[in-house]
Amino acid sequence: MNHGVSSRTTGAALTALLTLQALPCLAVDQVPVADTLTSLSTQAGFEVVGLEHAKDAYGRDEGGATYPRLRGLLEDFNHVIVQAPDGGIDRVILLGRKTAWVGPPPAEGKGAAEGAPGETPAEPAGDLVIATERRGTAHVVNASLEGEGGKRASVSLAVDTGADSVVLPASLIPALALKPQALQQREVQTANGKATARVGRLAGLWFGDQKIADVQVSFIDDAKLGGNALLGMSVLGRYRMTIDDEANQLTLSPK
Repeated sequence: MNHGVSSRTTGAALTALLTLQALPCLAVDQVPVADTLTSLSTQAGFEVVGLEHAKDAYGRDEGGATYPRLRGLLEDFNHVIVQAPDGGIDRVILLGRKTAWVGPPPAEGKGAAEGAPGETPAEPAGDLVIATERRGTAHVVNASLEGEGGKRASVSLAVDTGADSVVLPASLIPALALKPQALQQREVQTANGKATARVGRLAGLWFGDQKIADVQVSFIDDAKLGGNALLGMSVLGRYRMTIDDEANQLTLSPK
């Protein structure tokens, strides 16, 4: 069965509600993020890590079910929402406020037509169909990461709309020729204890010969990450998404 854009939840701890259709923009009051998040965590029984990042911040609260409320409330934050096997919320991790990233300028004397380093390739023009593997109830895709200077590394990523960004093991930082000092450090709580996340950008994420450019990623120590790597909303949020359980396919369609 092809579930379409509104896919039913699989119930896995690392897979989240697969509903990415844009909702109408409604006028809602701004509420204190820290206070509202604390209230929601008490009501729903989940843990909040990094609440200090929400000090004096305001966000929107449209009411309704807990998961969409959290997505709206935390839209200005880098965050991870970890769901429990029963579909509830297990943990919310705030990594910090979102900040704009400016890519490197084109090399002197070169323009976009010559493939200047600062050029951002166009996103795939049509549907991007990606084969998935099933690991338990999770869908996993194979991808190639592009770091500095064209350095590449292969990785398997669990599809997780609860993760605000692509989440990777820290051991990939040197393989991708990234400069550790250029990554922003954030203290986070993982299932295996406290960890330091280093947040940065990749030049691209490749599925076969299709490149998705300028991707936000969060690196976490391998042991703390527990062997997982996640394909999160810094990629998935750019598209309408369809999961086909029977065909084992992920389809990303331009919005």
